[in-house]
Amino acid sequence: MSFEFWFAAVILPLIVCCLGWGAVLLNEWHCRRRDACGRSATPLPSLGTEDANLVSQAALRAAAHLGLPDPVLAQILGPSVAEIEQARENQVPLIQDRLTLVRMAPLLRLSRVLDHGLGGKPESAASWMTSHNTAFGARPLDVLQAPDGPQRVLDHVQALLGSS
Repeated sequence: MSFEFWFAAVILPLIVCCLGWGAVLLNEWHCRRRDACGRSATPLPSLGTEDANLVSQAALRAAAHLGLPDPVLAQILGPSVAEIEQARENQVPLIQDRLTLVRMAPLLRLSRVLDHGLGGKPESAASWMTSHNTAFGARPLDVLQAPDGPQRVLDHVQALLGSS
């Protein structure tokens, strides 16, 4: 067999395959680096007092609507369970920086979408959150605690209900 045949049939496809895997690995490295920079030690700017109070009240209402216990909310947002209890009892803002706000945004939307999709019955949303879901192979409440969990659950609910 000739060199041209080997080059066209074996060597060239191997080169293309290696370039493809190189692009995949480079993309993976880039995503991990971007995520690591997002969790860097540089704090994001704080919210103003009025904004922090408003968003914190909405967050606590959404968590109650979804039936999220304080340990689950702490796992998702980052503050301790004691800080969440303190926010609930003393009206201290729970969400004081933009990172916590970004973490809470999918839960706020999930609460709104479930409220609309289930006819405004809070007990229905809490029941759905604690029931086994075959799409996840787990309860949505458990899925929420994964790093990408809130967005996964929100995407699933939006796909089911056809909302945005």
